[in-house]
Parts: sequence; C-alpha cells; structure tokens
Amino acid sequence: MLNLGQILDKFFIQVSLLLSKPHSVRPSIATLSKEDLLLEFKGSRVLIPDLYALLPGWRFNVNKHCDSVRKQLNEWMLSWVDDEKNRRRMQAADFALLAGCFYPDAEEEEYLMMAYYHLWVFVWDDELDCGPLTHDYEGAQIFRKETDDCLHYTLGPEPFKEPRPPIGPIMAPFCEVAEKVVAGSTPDARAEVLRELEGYVEGACALPGERQGEKDQKAFLSMEKFMAQRARSGGAGPSITLLLYIYHIDLPTLILEHDTLQTIFHQACLIVHLVNDIVSFVKEIRDDQLDNIVPVLAIEHSITLQEAIERACDLVRAARHSLEMAETHLPVTGSTELDGQIARYVQGCKDVAAGNLHWSYQNARYFGQNPQREGNKIFLQI
Repeated sequence: MLNLGQILDKFFIQVSLLLSKPHSVRPSIATLSKEDLLLEFKGSRVLIPDLYALLPGWRFNVNKHCDSVRKQLNEWMLSWVDDEKNRRRMQAADFALLAGCFYPDAEEEEYLMMAYYHLWVFVWDDELDCGPLTHDYEGAQIFRKETDDCLHYTLGPEPFKEPRPPIGPIMAPFCEVAEKVVAGSTPDARAEVLRELEGYVEGACALPGERQGEKDQKAFLSMEKFMAQRARSGGAGPSITLLLYIYHIDLPTLILEHDTLQTIFHQACLIVHLVNDIVSFVKEIRDDQLDNIVPVLAIEHSITLQEAIERACDLVRAARHSLEMAETHLPVTGSTELDGQIARYVQGCKDVAAGNLHWSYQNARYFGQNPQREGNKIFLQI
C-alpha cells in the first residue's frame, strides 16, 4: 500500500515540470517580510479562471433535499450556537448547500447528518484558525485531548459504552452525529472514520505550534512544506471517509487500502485543498494571511499572483489526471456487489472534490454577493 508520503512524492515529481515553466522573476520577493509581502499583494486585481473547466466531464449536482435540510440545520444551530455573529457567519456559509454538493445522492437523514457535521467542524476548526487557540500550542494540545477523548468514546470499538469523558459545549453536538454514524456503518467503516478524524485533529492542533515557531519565513512558505502541512491539517479526508456511512459502503480494509483507491482518495483531497486555496486566497490576503498555495507559489517562484493562480490550476489538473489514471486500474473482485460499492466510493470521492468547487461558486463566502464576472470567470480586487 502506498502511504501518504509516497503519494505526495509521486505528485511532486509529476508537477515539477509544471513549476519550472519560464516566468518573469523578481528575486527580491522571497526576502521580503510578511508585512512587505502583504503590501506587495494588496491592491492587485486578479482573475479567477473558470474552475469548472479543471474537472471536465465531472458532475456538479446538488442533493434534492437541500431546502428541507437547510431548515432543519438552522433549527439545530440555534440549539447550541449562542453567538449571533457566529450564527450569521454559518448561515452565510450555507453548510446545507455544501453537504448537498458533496453528497448529491445521499438520503435525507444521512445528508442532514453531514450538514450537521460540516457546521460543527467549522466551529471546531475556528478555535484553532481564528479563535483563542490560534497561537496557543499548549491550549491546542488540551483541546486535542478533549477532542480525541470524545472521538474514542463515540466512535471507538465500543461506542458510547466506555466511561463518558468530560464533553464540552463544542464536542457535545458532534455526539449527535456520531450516534447516527455508529448506527449506519460497519465497525470497520467506523474505525476508518475515527482514524481519519484523529489524523485531522492531530494536524490541525499542531498548527498553533508551527505558527509560534515560524522564524524562517522562506522555509515556511516553500510549496513542498506547505502541501505536506495541508495534507495533515486539511479537513477533506474525514469528509470523504464519511462516504462509508453516507452510502452504507461495506468494503474490506484490504480493498480500501489498495494503491488505486488510496491514490483516488488522496488526489480527491488534494483537489479540495487546492480549489479551496484558489477561491479563498483573496479573502485571506485581505485578512493578512499568507498560508495559502497561491501566495506560497508567488513568493517561492517570484511571480505575480495571477501567474501563481495559473500554476495552482495546473496542480489541480495534475491531481485530476492522477485520479483519473488510477480510476482506470480499479481492483476487480469478481463480486457484483463489491465492484458496485467500489464504483460508488470512487464516484463519491469525485463528488466531494467537484462539490466543493460547485459550492464555492454558489455562495458569497469567497467572491462576495455580486462579483464582477464573465461566465464562470471572476474578477476580484485585493
């Protein structure tokens, strides 16, 4: 079985030619301070190209239960999110639409649970991304232990049967989702979900320490280090692994660990992370943040933001190509049922990647309410 490091190594080799294309170089840019880099970037006008064209032939659907789920999600949110500002932010993000784009074929109950999950993980991640733990490594490790304890209690070998650990107000809503995941998935599938969530939590909770220790700006902004960090801390992995619950997929671990399915899984995650960065980098630079693939590429290669956008799009194309090549070498079990479940899982991986892109265009989170546009091309001022 290929591990994540091997898959990333293969991917970096594949894209090395893309990143060595000739361009106008300003060698001084990589030596600038963060403040000077932000000044360099702010005021730029950029074009977000038609991102749908990066995934030709893929489907961009929305679950038919979206309106019903949105209503139920808003009621659920009122039951535990007290801060009005946070409520408005979450309503603007429209997690019912996000889950509807990710899982277009899900039945209403499973779809609702995924809307709950993605709203919950948004709140959970905010504690580390822009909340009280952003630069507090010690606090983040306490937060990690509390989260891991709850994950083990709800999704472990004997869910909800161990002595109940202390569960705070952020983790309590997750328990409702976990109950449905336990009821609707096999023990092996539940173990996969737990493993993926643990990896995500570990990576996300390490970020405050990395922020505290960032002394070498150039090293932090290298593409390879950035991509490895994103693979550890990005949230796409759990969203894809939850397909096992959503569509009640029962595949042996041996099949899930097959090289082709591992490649499809990791390349789908990569497409999600890259597209997220492409659509969000303008907002992040406005918020004085540079940990995004677009400014990372601009700094490392001394190119304009527009050129960096094109290179990030090249990375998406390369990831899509790797995924589609793996799709032509799927394991054949000889069992109609198992082969059908493999196909369902692969389609689900592609749906999450395509759905993330589609959701980004359907709400105002990144592009605003009425951006200047030409079809699916978006013009933005930083």
